[in-house]
Amino acid sequence: MGAVAPAFTILIVEDHVVIAADIADVIQRNGGQVLGPASGLSEALALIKTTLCDAALLDINLRHETVYPAAEILQSRGIPFAFITGSEDDEIDSRYADVPLLRKPFGETELENCLRKLTGAHVPSADKRRVEALTGGP
Repeated sequence: MGAVAPAFTILIVEDHVVIAADIADVIQRNGGQVLGPASGLSEALALIKTTLCDAALLDINLRHETVYPAAEILQSRGIPFAFITGSEDDEIDSRYADVPLLRKPFGETELENCLRKLTGAHVPSADKRRVEALTGGP
């Protein structure tokens, strides 16, 4: 299998430790770097505010809160992300209707395809976003 996330940093926000570890393993085996995993919203927000990433995988329900505040920040910064959910009943906020969705349980191939989609949408470059984040520019 070819690299699906080479030289990309992928934020993982997932409250199930085993699932987060499996996702991290797939990312690393495909040449990517892992940010996190964050198991709660406050941890995810702290990582997003202090560390740059190229894309993110976000579990919608984190214990008793949703990941939407983190998604909002990522969206405002132009960082692509996908949602993860284990519930068939999860209603995705209409603001995120076009965001890719991985339903648990998902396989490695599904995850790799999602990562390809996210990293293929990698615009603007991380270097440009770093400059904008540091300077407050557009």
